[in-house]
Amino acid sequence: MHQTKQILFFLLTAMMLTSCFKSYEPEIVASDVNKLVVSGVVTDLGGEQTVTITTSSSINKPGENPVSGCTVTISDTLGHDFLMTDAGDGNYHGWIDPKYLVPGNSFKVGILTPDGNKIVSDYDKISSCPEVDSVYYIRKDLPTIDPGKFIKGIQFYVDLDGKSTDSHYYRWEAFETWEYHTDYPIEWYYDGKLHHISPPDYSRMICWLTLLVRNIYTLSSTTLNENKYKLYPLNFVDNQNPRLVYGYSLLVNQYSISEAAYNYWTLLNINSTDAGGLYQRQPLATKGNLHNLTHPDQVVLGFFGASSVRSKRIFVSNVPNLVMEYPSPCGITPLSPYGFRDTYSSDYPIYLVGDHNGWQPFILGKYCVDCLRAFGKNVKPDFWP
Repeated sequence: MHQTKQILFFLLTAMMLTSCFKSYEPEIVASDVNKLVVSGVVTDLGGEQTVTITTSSSINKPGENPVSGCTVTISDTLGHDFLMTDAGDGNYHGWIDPKYLVPGNSFKVGILTPDGNKIVSDYDKISSCPEVDSVYYIRKDLPTIDPGKFIKGIQFYVDLDGKSTDSHYYRWEAFETWEYHTDYPIEWYYDGKLHHISPPDYSRMICWLTLLVRNIYTLSSTTLNENKYKLYPLNFVDNQNPRLVYGYSLLVNQYSISEAAYNYWTLLNINSTDAGGLYQRQPLATKGNLHNLTHPDQVVLGFFGASSVRSKRIFVSNVPNLVMEYPSPCGITPLSPYGFRDTYSSDYPIYLVGDHNGWQPFILGKYCVDCLRAFGKNVKPDFWP
């Protein structure tokens, strides 16, 4: 009898558990897809300005959908209009004389889409921006879910000193550049015929890649005792990727922004930050400063702003007390006993291990010899030491 009760208890428990969990399919209405997305910021960092126009994509098919054929005009409060040129890829470029890019002047964007929608942003005012006080890193080990295991790397920081300005809202943007190498030059390859390059081609052994750090960094000094801040954390770079092997550089752009821009970017950061799972909190509506005058009920995503910008770059190599644990992505496989008869033209060129004495029956992966395969460029950047 006792055993029967145990069986019934387990059966009921199993039924309750399976009935409590249901797959969640988010309901997305048609109006939430293909919304217009506008981004751009007028800066005093030269006269060239860019406005980007895209449409939002389906959650099932994420991607960028550039919008061409728009008429885009940037206007300021001094009565000047600046017509932008359509580049055909969703980007619209134009020139504003630097004499207008001064603190106190405000800018807005006006857009006429190919289907007749008139989009306009609120004015956003340029405020003065202090110089970047300092950018630096601290060697750190980050804890993991395993109590005895840590992620080794370096944590970057920026310091703010805005005592000489009236700005109190800031945003930082970081671009990282690193040098990386292949393991072999191009010397032997097969494309239906066997080729030997002598001397070997070293032109694709060293590349540099620059990427935007996909984090949002904002700060308000309105609640601080003074317009200063130390140790504001930026990105962390660990020792298990190629970025720190041969040389690394971080460019930090510091923007002084309006309170409206600060609220937008901070809210966007909250929505994009992992806060513990789908059910921890409801995503917040990220309202920008753009409006559809033709159809006021249609939401336009994004923010168009104006800002002063100051920049500082840091170079990093041979970090003390940090051993690199990055394995080479180069894959080497033996050639089939049947030789090249087991290869396909779609695999050409097939690179081989070898030297001036001859080739060996080992196939080199494309990443072993061609650094362009990792999306970098084999032209040394002007700023690289």
